[in-house]
Amino acid sequence: MQTLKTALSGKKVGESRDMVKLLRIQATETHLVEFDNVDTRFNDCTNWQVVMGGERILFSTRMHERFSEVKSGVLATITVCENAATASDSAMLESAKALMKILDGYPSFAALAAHPKRITD
Repeated sequence: MQTLKTALSGKKVGESRDMVKLLRIQATETHLVEFDNVDTRFNDCTNWQVVMGGERILFSTRMHERFSEVKSGVLATITVCENAATASDSAMLESAKALMKILDGYPSFAALAAHPKRITD
């Protein structure tokens, strides 16, 4: 008769090493990028935001937005805000460009989790 051994992994229910609750990256001196509930296995997050000087400038609240969808949404924001003259559009454009610089350098959320300017606290 075969005996099965149960290995104690130390994992808790609802926790996975594939999940990053809050992924924060200092994009520029003034811009902080935050991704919530990043699932590196499925390459998506529940929402994201760009904060400048403590104020949320650019954000998304879509559920399960894939990495490629984040990129295409930011590109659309850049296209829309490039020719706009208002101060809020300029701030959104700056924030979108800071985020795009981060996204262009990494192919996925898993790679982004290893970003050298990641803030862990």
